[in-house]
Amino acid sequence: MSRWFNRAVVAAAAFAGSPVVAPQLLAFPHLTTIRQHRVYSEAPIGPALARIVAAADARVARSPLGSARPLDQDIFLTTGGWRWQWLALGNRSALAISRPIVEVILVNRSDQRSNLVDTGAPIGGRRTLDGVLAHEMTHGAIRAHFGTLADRRYPTELREGYCDYVSGGGTLTDAQAKALIASGSNSPALRYWRGRNKVEAGLAANGGNVDALFASWGG
Repeated sequence: MSRWFNRAVVAAAAFAGSPVVAPQLLAFPHLTTIRQHRVYSEAPIGPALARIVAAADARVARSPLGSARPLDQDIFLTTGGWRWQWLALGNRSALAISRPIVEVILVNRSDQRSNLVDTGAPIGGRRTLDGVLAHEMTHGAIRAHFGTLADRRYPTELREGYCDYVSGGGTLTDAQAKALIASGSNSPALRYWRGRNKVEAGLAANGGNVDALFASWGG
C-alpha cells in the first residue's frame, strides 16, 4: 500500500511541477505585471499591451459575474510555436484556452501591436487580442461564480455564448454566420455564434439575470 501511495505522491508532484499547470516553467523570455495579471510573453512586451489588457478587464468588470471581484489570472502570450503546441494539448487550433483550478490564460499566435490573435484558420481563426482575453477571463468569472466544475455542469454553447456576449462578439459577423449556415457548413465557430445569440435573447427576456439564465439551461 505504501508503495502505491508513494507512487501516487510522486505522480501528483510531477504533474504539479509540469508546464501544463505551471506554464512559466517553459521560460517565457518576457514578463511584466499589468493590473492584477502577470503577463508572460514570447514576443517583447510593448506599451500597447497595457491598453489591451485594461480593455479586456473593463469588459468583464461591466458584466454581472465579473463585477464582484477581479480575477488575477496569469496570461501567457505565445507565437503559436512549440510553447503553444506543448501547452494547448488537444486544443491546438483554439485561439486561446482558460485553464481551471490554476486559472491561467494561454493565447495562441498573438500580435500585440495589431491587437490580434490569428490561428491561420480561414473560418473562425482570427479575433482581437482584447476580445480573446475578455472571453477567457469570463470563463474564469463563470467558474468563480458557479464553482470550479461549471465547465462540466453547463453546456458548451451556454458558456461560450456568454463569454462571447461579455467580450463583445466573436469570430463571425452575422452575415458570415448566415452564409455558413446557407452553405451547410458545420464550422465550430457557428456554435459560438448561436450560443451568443441565445444568451442575448435569454438575458433580454429575463431582465439581464445571469443566474436565471444559467439555471434555465440546467446544471
